[in-house]
Amino acid sequence: MAHIKHSGGFAQTYYRQVAADEGYDEALLVGQGGVIAEGSITNVGFVEGDTVVWPDAPVLQGIAMQVLGRALAAAGVESKRWPVFLSDVASFDGAFLTNSRGFAAVGRIDTVDLPLDAPTLATARRLHRDAPWDEI
Repeated sequence: MAHIKHSGGFAQTYYRQVAADEGYDEALLVGQGGVIAEGSITNVGFVEGDTVVWPDAPVLQGIAMQVLGRALAAAGVESKRWPVFLSDVASFDGAFLTNSRGFAAVGRIDTVDLPLDAPTLATARRLHRDAPWDEI
C-alpha cells in the first residue's frame, strides 16, 4: 500500500538508518529484480536528456512530486513514468529527490556516480523552487 500515507513507517526508518550507517544520505527502496520505487522519505526522479523519468512502481506520490509534475508540464518539460532498474542508473543524465523538505540532486547511487550538471536537472530544481504556494 505504498500509495497511502500512514504512520507505520518502521521499514522506511530502518532502511534509512542502515543507509546512514553506510555513509549515505537516503535509502533507495528497490523491489524484486532491482526495480526502483522511491526513497525512504523521498520520491526519486531521473533525467534522460530533456525528459524527467519517474519510476513506475508502487510509491506514495508526495506533494513535492505532484507540484513539480505540474510545473514540468506547464513549462513544457516532458515527464514520464516507466520502470527504472538499478542496472539503468548509469545510463541517466542525473537524478534527484523531492519531498516536503525540498529538492536535492543525487550525486551517487550505490557505486554509480551521477552527473550534477544536466540542464534538465537545473530546470527541475528551478521549477520546484519557483512553484507557487497554495493560499490557505
